[in-house]
Amino acid sequence: MTPKPPKIVIIGAGSAIFGLGALSTMMQSEQLRGAHLALCDVDEPGLELVTALAHKMNDAWGSEITISSSTNRRELLPGADFVLVSVQVGPRETVWEMDWRIPLRHGIHQPYAENGGPGAFSHTARNLPLILDIARDMEQLCPDAYYLNLTNPLIRLTTAVHRYTKIKVVGLCHQLLWGYAMAGAILADRYGIQVPDHFHVHTDADNMPNFIPVARAAVEHLEIKAAGINHFSWVYDIRDKTTGEDLYPELRERWLNHYRRDFEPLTREIFEIYGMMPTAGDSHMCEYLSVVHDPITKPWEKYDLKLQSWDGNRRRRASRKALAEAIVSGKTPVDDLRDVWRHNMLDEGIPEMIGAVMYNSNHYHQQLNIPNNGFIPNLPQGAIVEVPGIISGIGFQGLSFPPLPEGIAALCRRELELASLVVEATATGDRQLSLQALLLDPMVTDIDTARAILDDFLVEFAEYLPQFA
Repeated sequence: MTPKPPKIVIIGAGSAIFGLGALSTMMQSEQLRGAHLALCDVDEPGLELVTALAHKMNDAWGSEITISSSTNRRELLPGADFVLVSVQVGPRETVWEMDWRIPLRHGIHQPYAENGGPGAFSHTARNLPLILDIARDMEQLCPDAYYLNLTNPLIRLTTAVHRYTKIKVVGLCHQLLWGYAMAGAILADRYGIQVPDHFHVHTDADNMPNFIPVARAAVEHLEIKAAGINHFSWVYDIRDKTTGEDLYPELRERWLNHYRRDFEPLTREIFEIYGMMPTAGDSHMCEYLSVVHDPITKPWEKYDLKLQSWDGNRRRRASRKALAEAIVSGKTPVDDLRDVWRHNMLDEGIPEMIGAVMYNSNHYHQQLNIPNNGFIPNLPQGAIVEVPGIISGIGFQGLSFPPLPEGIAALCRRELELASLVVEATATGDRQLSLQALLLDPMVTDIDTARAILDDFLVEFAEYLPQFA
């Protein structure tokens, strides 16, 4: 008997980073023809816009999808097979900048302040109650559904759902594309890849038009297998996609000895020291390191570590809203959104994953954040690790890898232990545990500083931290 088409709930359907691109790829998927797509967002005007856009795509592309929407997720969750979550608590760019500025006033210069450093503590604390509330609603209304989490800090929030609920959770990230882009730039002449002058892979909205063509070209020619933890994974194997030739020796020789010294210089140095290529690029990799915040040596200057462009993100959000409005009003053809890459959106591969589970199509996916079931033997069992895997009717199954080199594994274990403590502290609203978590962070080196940062976080973000009330 053919399985019924899936019901897919998207919470945060108006997401600037995820929403439009995911909607387009789902509407174009033959495997999802006839599915039920339920759209949820707390921003009612934004939800109305994305719902109108979904109807426009559905009619134009003959997707035969049933569309529903509500600002109340509990109305949509019953009967769901998959729940995709891309949410943020608080105005995204405003609170992110505060995550950076509050520690800075106490002398801690974070290089990025999203997934690591004290800013990631408050980022976790704001989002975790909502992330868990969604999972607990799922336990009541769709207990067998998969929770696909796309919200950062990915390790921490995915850990929370896995630890405190019975829901099947998978964290999804596209960061391996940054590894492809770096390898593609290094091996560009071999494959005729056009690389812009002064190319870099900083994670920044304004850099995406330069980044995406190089990343896409690299994906056409290369096959990378990487594993570790989110935003801190490591290349085990890199090969020519057509011939199977091992390219690791050439990549290592070119990058360490012959390529621009200013190209992702921190990544290059870590590659040289530890012997494996990190995949995330300097912007994200630096978040888990203790050697990037010293106020005397100022490594952020030495390695040109750039903050996220919050204004760039705001511009991207506005431009995507304008695109949706133009399509809904008829000023822009709906087919303009068929190629999501053209609009600097990333194809997350969501339809392929859902189709693989529903119809047992054995889909290989390069990045799954799932509990470690021996996949990386020298990282903690049950911790959320990032590995490639096979998705099929039996679910999301990770692939096993040899142990990481011990120096790398130690860095990963430290971050996983910190993530575990942050999750417990922010789930329970325990101030003492929160102080302990900040003191475990590699960027915090003083007890009084940690106390002062925690006090400021709890005061300035009080409206978003009900667990600490």
